[in-house]
Amino acid sequence: MPKRVRLLRLPLVLVWLLAVVGGCTPPGEKVVAEPAGAAEMLGDLRTVDPCTLTDPAALAHVGVARSAATVSLDYCLLHVELPDGSLAQLSVGELERVPPGPPSGPVRQHGALRLRHDAPIPGHCARPLLFGDGIAMNVSADLLSGDPGAGLCGVAQAGAEFAAEVVQRGEVGHHRFPADSLALVDPCAVLDTAVVAQVPGLADAEPVSAPARHQCRWGEPAADAPRIQYSHTAGAPPTVLHGAAVEEVIAGRRTVLSVVGGDPSVPLCSAETAHRPFGDPASGQVEVAMLVVAVPGETGIDACEYARGLAAATWPRLPAA
Repeated sequence: MPKRVRLLRLPLVLVWLLAVVGGCTPPGEKVVAEPAGAAEMLGDLRTVDPCTLTDPAALAHVGVARSAATVSLDYCLLHVELPDGSLAQLSVGELERVPPGPPSGPVRQHGALRLRHDAPIPGHCARPLLFGDGIAMNVSADLLSGDPGAGLCGVAQAGAEFAAEVVQRGEVGHHRFPADSLALVDPCAVLDTAVVAQVPGLADAEPVSAPARHQCRWGEPAADAPRIQYSHTAGAPPTVLHGAAVEEVIAGRRTVLSVVGGDPSVPLCSAETAHRPFGDPASGQVEVAMLVVAVPGETGIDACEYARGLAAATWPRLPAA
């Protein structure tokens, strides 16, 4: 979702921007009991520390795991070297609303929780944990290098089972964010929908918030639809990484505007600004406000103009840096 760890943040955003996956339950699948809701089992969803939901030692039977850099408030990343030398990335913790209708894979009981066994696709396998209120916790493994058949589902399964056990033991950890943290600010309340309506195709778009209230989107999650995603995240400070990116000051904040992927013909642009330190100050990590704008039919340069305007309207409404 690495050439550089910093690049991991945008590919996971692009999953929302470019893909929608569905499915059905096989005939005869056993009906399982409904677990409690996410907030009941996890506590304050805004402050969950996703890295307390996993442990490299718990993956020893599938590979050699090590913690990866922070790139989100919502999920924790580990890199897992598999026995054949392939390298996988395990993501644990992001909360999502489950679409109505049949589940996209068989559902298995794991104690008081349920695990959904999504059908693998090349280079990706997911084992989401399902809560009783229509919220799922994403646990997925993605291939970074090596053999696509190297056992990604085993990595995802091991990660999901450990996370489920942590949840059921009541051992989910929480960050203690200061009052000026972006983690405590709902992006849907910061980016004015009236400003979003000025982007072509989004005049009637309504905000859709993620369960932990670190992300908000406007528009349909389809590749040919105009859309905006605004996130409060964390990781390395925003950096100019290619020739289709520029650093400038917007509303008094240092901002990096970047055509996603570096290709100006791609109508996707991000605007990012750093906020306060995140985690251990020695790590150099920061909280980040990130806008991603898609305007199909236009260019990446056009998308950056919209991102620039949205940032100018949004950054003044953030807590003081």
